[in-house]
Amino acid sequence: MSDYVISVDPGNGGTNAVLAKAGGGFKSVYFPSVRASATGDSLGLGADLELQYEYADWYGHRYVVGDDVIRVTRRNLERHMGAARYGNEMYQFLVAVALAKLGIKDGSVDLTLFAPPGMYVDAKQTMLDRFTGDGREVEIKLKADKKPRHWQYDHIQIWPEGIGAAACFIVDDEGNLTKNDVLSGDTVILDIGAHTLDALKMIDGNFNPEALETATWENGGLNVHIREPILRAVKKHGDDFANLSVDDIDVVIRRGLEHGDYKLKVAGVEVELQPLIEKHSVRFAEWIANNICDGVFGSFRGIKSVIVVGGGATLVEDHLKKWYGPKILDRKKYPSTKKIHSVDFNAVGGLRFALMRLRNGSLA
Repeated sequence: MSDYVISVDPGNGGTNAVLAKAGGGFKSVYFPSVRASATGDSLGLGADLELQYEYADWYGHRYVVGDDVIRVTRRNLERHMGAARYGNEMYQFLVAVALAKLGIKDGSVDLTLFAPPGMYVDAKQTMLDRFTGDGREVEIKLKADKKPRHWQYDHIQIWPEGIGAAACFIVDDEGNLTKNDVLSGDTVILDIGAHTLDALKMIDGNFNPEALETATWENGGLNVHIREPILRAVKKHGDDFANLSVDDIDVVIRRGLEHGDYKLKVAGVEVELQPLIEKHSVRFAEWIANNICDGVFGSFRGIKSVIVVGGGATLVEDHLKKWYGPKILDRKKYPSTKKIHSVDFNAVGGLRFALMRLRNGSLA
């Protein structure tokens, strides 16, 4: 058995990872899926006079990662969105950073990963080949580390996005099946990410492979529908805003949802983004309703419930509830899901699936 059981969802917009804790429950970490080259140079002036930030050394290169990127340097800012990213070097880097942030220093890892259902058939084997093809140990070193961290992946399981989210309703944190009828009948899962939007129809908890053709919308997520339009509007405020990126918008959205502060501050100027966020959230919800809810699923006639998860859920869910009423399931009413943030559903579900597999003594 592996030393650690970990599930990582290195999405186009953000990386979510959860680690099964020895005494039960799990530890989680999140950071935006963006990096930039860094030098790590210091004048030795200390924390009071010199900007402090984290970085990671990864096979001869040094990177600043996540929110620190726009705080420290915009030089060579790097992200990778699209079908070709699954299992590639940057994808592996995001996974390694997540494991390091979870505290992994050595040993063996039982790893669960994800791919959009519409890309799953092609992506699964590519991901397995890329993670295990050369048989090398993973090596990464964080700023505070005295020596590099090393580990190997003993077992890799890859699930379609959305199915991981469904697992949260039927498997608990210890890997036991729960008794409920949430997934009985016909259920639709809308998994709204930064680049893709997945729409899975499940029948009594089983994914219908006939629906693969309409399972994933590339460029159907937050980036195109919310972050980029807001960025274009913000840049019209003047030259001081010219160097901003979608990462700046993303920080404000996350901070606003958590703390209610939607102000973007640049060069001493404050711009209140809440009206723009609300405007484009409504438009995004309308796009989802027109093209997917009504266009594909016939306004959910005959569908028992609709589960909305992913980073975009908090922005569009209330609007969908107004239009489709109780069809939109309230995740907070169920003991197995009430404490899970919408962005963590795949990662948590993947971990629960792994624990169930290990509990049942299966290595598949």
